[in-house]
Amino acid sequence: MDGYLATGAVYINEKSERGVAGLTSDEYQAVFDKHINYTRKAGNRFSHWAFDCLWAVALCLNNTSRQLQAQGGKLEDFQYDNEEYTHTMFDTMTATNFLGTKGQVVFDEDGSALSRQRVAQFQNGKVVTVAIFEQNEDHATTRKFLDPFVWKTPESRPPRDGVQVIRVSEHVTKEVYIVMSLLASCGILLSLVFMACNIAYRNLPAFKLSSPLLNNIILLGCILGYGVAFVEHAGAPTQMSGHGADDVDDTDDHALLILCSAKNFCLASAFSLAFGALFAKTWRVHVIFTSMVTNKKNLIKDRQLILMVVVLVFINVAILVIWEVVDPRYVRRLLLSPQADELDEDIQYQMVIKICDSSKSVYFTGVMYSVTGLLLLTGAVLAWETKTVKIEALNDSRLIGICIYSVVLLSLIGAVVNELLQTQPSLRYCFVSGFVMAGTTFTACLLFLPKIRESGMFRSVVHHSDAADVGTAGSRIQENVGGKSLSLLTTELAVAKDRIRELDKRLMEKECKIRSLERSS
Repeated sequence: MDGYLATGAVYINEKSERGVAGLTSDEYQAVFDKHINYTRKAGNRFSHWAFDCLWAVALCLNNTSRQLQAQGGKLEDFQYDNEEYTHTMFDTMTATNFLGTKGQVVFDEDGSALSRQRVAQFQNGKVVTVAIFEQNEDHATTRKFLDPFVWKTPESRPPRDGVQVIRVSEHVTKEVYIVMSLLASCGILLSLVFMACNIAYRNLPAFKLSSPLLNNIILLGCILGYGVAFVEHAGAPTQMSGHGADDVDDTDDHALLILCSAKNFCLASAFSLAFGALFAKTWRVHVIFTSMVTNKKNLIKDRQLILMVVVLVFINVAILVIWEVVDPRYVRRLLLSPQADELDEDIQYQMVIKICDSSKSVYFTGVMYSVTGLLLLTGAVLAWETKTVKIEALNDSRLIGICIYSVVLLSLIGAVVNELLQTQPSLRYCFVSGFVMAGTTFTACLLFLPKIRESGMFRSVVHHSDAADVGTAGSRIQENVGGKSLSLLTTELAVAKDRIRELDKRLMEKECKIRSLERSS
């Protein structure tokens, strides 16, 4: 109860001022108490008002009488149906202004008395008047502070008249961003190591047969995939200036839109480069294998495969550019439930999550998923049709299925997590970026670690042999047989041997059937 505030009318003038009756408030109170024989009744506190009301009536009648006499009339001739007398008396009353026992008596233009109001506070077991508010005939308010307020709040400041909601824009925390960026940097370093091995040992059979140039394109796509982790708006929560749904701080909206667009372009380019080059290599194996069966000579060069990858990247980038032009993105805000401050219940913090969105995002996202799905389906078909090619260095079809499965699974999980964790930016960023980096690392390691192992690089380190040096020296010998490079001849020879093994297997099956028929007959 201590500290509560109360307001009410002022019943007595707290100053020792003599009013129109020639009495101060205390003198009038003494006369009144003596007149009622010092009896205490509920209405005694209104006696000052009643006394001042009688003086107001007397002054009004006196002033009205003088005005009527000046106009040739008399107050004694007053009639209720005489509007001129009524208006004169009303105007005289509104103009009445005098000092009474309860303070200054003033009326407004409507004839209502402008009483003084006080603000009191319960302090240390008693009611203390801390301020007086009074108005004049012009409704100008004057304030008189008599005693200081005592506040039971932090820092002894006045309490608010309501709960203050402070909106805070929440971003990915710097700590989470730094950790994920370090992991992405490790992934980029791993891709660069694979690229260095691919370039340094490009003439070894394990690398040469798998098209070193396309391998570099795959690794470039992996590097772009890791780069997605860097394209994120991170920082400490920032307090917004407004409290309405649209009255919020938009100073970083433009930067957020740029980051969202950069992330989409980075993801699309990474997928197109990595899987486009991987499937292009598989398509060449499929063409070579088909030509061996049909005795047709189909020569597929690296520049043709690179052109296929460029076309695929162009398609995805063109879709994103059209999306940006036709349906520009905007920043959509999610308002979370307000949370009370731990030290001050009058303050609540409401987190605001900013999300990039567009009115037709469903359609353009569907187009992007359709192109990606068509590419994955094409890669799965090529992998199935070339699964009989037993040369691991030449054919990655056995690994493509695993890569497609992992990418599809991680993509589906990432899409669901991205929708479910929209209100938790840091956690969403961890999961989505983690899934992208996991899929990228899995694909890179699955494709290049077997090649490194098959090339004998690990064994050369363990046994200190010079096999790698011998391979490097042999790679410098350039031969041309019938206008074909040594790399192409090696590829065709490997495919021919694999085909011969397949035909020998079928021949043995036919001979077994013939023998069984001869025995039965």
